[in-house]
Amino acid sequence: MIVAVAIVLAITLAGGSRQGGGGSAGDVVKGYLHALARGDGAAALSYGADKPVTKEFLTDGVLKKQVAQWPITKVRILNDNSTGTGAAVGLAQVHVVANFGDKTSDTTLDLKKDQGRWKLPSAAIKIKPNPIAGAVNDAAAKTVTFFGKPPGDSTVYVFPGWIEVGTTNPYMTATSKPLLLDQLTLVSETTPRPDFALSDTGRDAVRDQLNGALANCRKSNMLAPPGCPVHVDRHGLAEGTASWGPADISGVKLDNFDHFRLELTFYGQINMSVTVKTTSGTTKQGDNSFLSGTADMAKTPPELRYLAGLR
Repeated sequence: MIVAVAIVLAITLAGGSRQGGGGSAGDVVKGYLHALARGDGAAALSYGADKPVTKEFLTDGVLKKQVAQWPITKVRILNDNSTGTGAAVGLAQVHVVANFGDKTSDTTLDLKKDQGRWKLPSAAIKIKPNPIAGAVNDAAAKTVTFFGKPPGDSTVYVFPGWIEVGTTNPYMTATSKPLLLDQLTLVSETTPRPDFALSDTGRDAVRDQLNGALANCRKSNMLAPPGCPVHVDRHGLAEGTASWGPADISGVKLDNFDHFRLELTFYGQINMSVTVKTTSGTTKQGDNSFLSGTADMAKTPPELRYLAGLR
């Protein structure tokens, strides 16, 4: 019996209890961060007064992925007023600094007494449902995923630290600023604003479509071959006498990406030879053409629309 009591006391003093809130407000903040650091989602949630509606991204598995990317270290409590005036009114402020990977989170957290125990207002960051950041007309924002899953219209809860932000669109990348301890509040929902960019896969897909379309030119001897984005001005030329060479599209720019419409504008010089006879029987040659248009990056493969392709 004495041994059993000793074991219980040892666990309690070591902070091994899964029910947070004991001790000073500073102790609660430290206990919360230590729970996060060891990947114990249930223990971390016990330090919060508010209960999340969904725990889809608050599991031990997700938390351990976060900590593996950004380990939580160097937890320091710089100020804690819970033993002074805070104790009398049931409200306290704790100035805490902690490292999440190579990011430093330096903030003052508000805590309150809940059934006689100090609690964080929330142990998880609340993210408003789509469209993210109020981007009603932002097509890219509607493709965002967290830890590989689209949130849809549901409120998302995550622990602070590394957040795996992605997109369902295979032609984009999405990155977001860190969500750290300063986001642990019930005052408002967090509205992350991911940065979207065209990926190398997206550029390669557009190049493939361009090359495929230009290859159609070589299948025909017409001045405006079917499916070919370039053509020769018919004036003074004999139809059915064109001989098209291979195309070099290295001069076409693929950097003007509009994530609001998921549209890429491309433009530039292509090097593509063509030999054609005039109506008088002489031969005319050309080797350059300016090509421009847009690519619908919401389609797989991208759908190209050409604005200019005159020779």
